[in-house]
Amino acid sequence: MRDHHQWDNHFTFEKVLPNRWVIRKVAHATTENPVGKGCYYHTHSLHHDDRDVTIDGQDWEWADLDGDRLVWNVKGVLFAADPAPEGLGSAHSLYDFNPLTFETIEAPY
Repeated sequence: MRDHHQWDNHFTFEKVLPNRWVIRKVAHATTENPVGKGCYYHTHSLHHDDRDVTIDGQDWEWADLDGDRLVWNVKGVLFAADPAPEGLGSAHSLYDFNPLTFETIEAPY
């Protein structure tokens, strides 16, 4: 019989950003998930290999490139910043989704 508690798998995806930064997204599939995460979740980090710099994005729930800027979500708030040569520029909040609530709407809309 297989011990399902030992099942852990992950895949790493990379995307090149402006100014030689790379975003790494690790897609996890595990039964040993952190509190607050499901069995499928992502972790993120930014890397500049030439400068040997890593920016931890472990609290980012989602992240991607939008034009030349990096956008990411932390606890329901969407942020953006430009990946500058010396590091990630000043982050600013784009939108706070936390006040939104689900509303049932019956068809037809």
